[in-house]
Amino acid sequence: MISIQRIQAVVMKDYQDLLKNAYMLSTAVVPLFFAFIFNQGEEIQTATVYMPILLSMVIVGSFIQAAVIAEEKEKNTLRGLLLSPLNTAEIFIGKSVLSAVSSIIMIVAVIFIGNIPMPDHILLTAAAIFISLIIFISFGTILGLVSRTVMETSVMGIPVLFIFGMGDIFRTMIESEWLLDVLSYLPDQQFGQLLLQLKDGQPVGDHFLVLTVWAVLSVTITIFIFKKRRFD
Repeated sequence: MISIQRIQAVVMKDYQDLLKNAYMLSTAVVPLFFAFIFNQGEEIQTATVYMPILLSMVIVGSFIQAAVIAEEKEKNTLRGLLLSPLNTAEIFIGKSVLSAVSSIIMIVAVIFIGNIPMPDHILLTAAAIFISLIIFISFGTILGLVSRTVMETSVMGIPVLFIFGMGDIFRTMIESEWLLDVLSYLPDQQFGQLLLQLKDGQPVGDHFLVLTVWAVLSVTITIFIFKKRRFD
């Protein structure tokens, strides 16, 4: 049975900790600068136009989430949380709400600042963002659990930023067709292509399926590591 009161207590604690953490607050506004830069250039007709949204999910969703978890470890409070009466679902939801809300606020901000063209299908767009947030917040939780300090999450998170947040830029340097085909199944590529095809009125069922598989796998791995930390 999931308790809203227990989840709310976890969220309020994270909210108070976030307000005191200048590192996490300054990191959260980075996508705004990229959105502003994109708005100054020529109109982009590819999925790269959605990079500021992906950066919001990676930097705010993954990095902030990782920092929140790692800070618990630094303060030696994570063990107490894992051994508390809260079940796995309550811990995962409670520790994810703040990152999810912050990500959504940032996504809305970069859409307006970057003047990003969005599909007319609001419900499908919201569903794609929701599923992608589950993926990237799960990535952040995993980063936080395997990192020893908040600063270590920054170092370990750099590959995540380059691969998932700025992947479109680096993929232009790759000439191998088979490697590009493999990378096209990564969640950032699936998300960008989904929004682009949705905007053009094309079917997006395959992209939703791949994103859903990523979400299930990432949550499963997160829960496994959660339970392993609890037993350790």
